[in-house]
Amino acid sequence: MTKPSDCDADESARIGFSHRARGRVDRIADKASARFERTRARVRIVDIAMRVYKRDRVAAGTLLGSALALRLFLFFVPLVLFAIGLAGILGRHAGVDGIASDVGMTGSLAADIDDAFEQGTTTPWLAMGIGLFGIATTGRSLTRALVLSSALSWQLGGHQKTRLRVIGVVTGLIVGIALIAAVLNRIRDARGLAGSSLAFVVVAAIYVILWSTLYLALPRGTPDPGAALPGASVVALVLTFLQAVTQLFLPNQISGASALYGTVGVAVAFLGWFFIVGRTMAFSFAVNAVVYEEIGSISRFVFGLPALRVLPRRVPALARFFDLDGPFRRDRAENEVEGPTR
Repeated sequence: MTKPSDCDADESARIGFSHRARGRVDRIADKASARFERTRARVRIVDIAMRVYKRDRVAAGTLLGSALALRLFLFFVPLVLFAIGLAGILGRHAGVDGIASDVGMTGSLAADIDDAFEQGTTTPWLAMGIGLFGIATTGRSLTRALVLSSALSWQLGGHQKTRLRVIGVVTGLIVGIALIAAVLNRIRDARGLAGSSLAFVVVAAIYVILWSTLYLALPRGTPDPGAALPGASVVALVLTFLQAVTQLFLPNQISGASALYGTVGVAVAFLGWFFIVGRTMAFSFAVNAVVYEEIGSISRFVFGLPALRVLPRRVPALARFFDLDGPFRRDRAENEVEGPTR
């Protein structure tokens, strides 16, 4: 039989071991943290990356990224409905082979779309009307989320109005992305892998232009269009990669998933795609803000070259357009407010 004193000794030994282990872990963590801070002080890119991470947290990037993902999905549904109605009006022969395959829809989901074309002559007009209404309502909601995410990343507050012009820009951008996806799918069918690979390079450049245009319509800390390039490049790379995977790898996988899991499985896959895009969009706003505050923009570098340095002084409108006379902030860590993790 174990004596009470033996039990107390065992318990004390366990507690002592636990304290020693915890102390060892704390010392290792402190050393790792100190080493990281020294690396951050020496390597500028590490410091900027940490500032982007903190700014993304302050701007509730995870929460707003999820909100953007949901709104993108809700925008996509009436957009597809509108496209189906338009195809039905322009030519009933387009059917599922002309629409569903362009956006990667096959299997049972494509069959559902095909059935929609067989419901009578009024169905396409009804689909177009419902689709337009859905695009208008979800487009406004999506734009509001983008405005809020951009304003918080640039630390401008969240009271900006959602203007009709911005809604139009956002709606046109999303429609343009859908059209690009359809064109890429046609190129893949006609040219194969080689033609698609070259097309993706061109598409990435187009995405940089499109997303830069979008950022110029949203709240930001500078009117300089060059400040939008870092975030636009991030989103363009992610979108191009996702489309490459979708166009070159997933068609057969989606077809199999449609047959096995039905429309719900395909919807879950699309929601995952939209979550990645929405989270990247929210993150890109923080990238734009921090890179501009810490480094500046490419516009300042270009017009700082000897051959172009005189242009802003001779053309004041050029200086105003690129905000060359505006403040160039270098916010340090002590001025950044740590926000709640969302």
